[in-house]
Amino acid sequence: MQWITDLVGIILRGVMKIAFLLIVVAFVIVAIFLGLLTALYLIARFFLTGRKPTFVATFNRYRQTAHDYQKGHWPGNSARSAPSTADVVDVESREVGSELSSPPTSQTRVD
Repeated sequence: MQWITDLVGIILRGVMKIAFLLIVVAFVIVAIFLGLLTALYLIARFFLTGRKPTFVATFNRYRQTAHDYQKGHWPGNSARSAPSTADVVDVESREVGSELSSPPTSQTRVD
């Protein structure tokens, strides 16, 4: 009697594995079909209207903006400026804490 329940269990597990495999294959086929259908729709719409899809135009705009803001290049500036060592200025520092703590009396406002 034990071998009958084992046999039924093995058959049911095999049937369930095949059923899940068929469900996964059907899902993948439907996903690929919907992706191709969407791509065909976008291509047909592009050829009929002459306008690029929105995501293509948005991607192109982001790419152009990133290119415009590369190091040393700003939008509206036609000349690319290379960083040079002449922009660095050495100065001597001094302590100014006591001079800024209280304003001079000539600049004090009396109401």
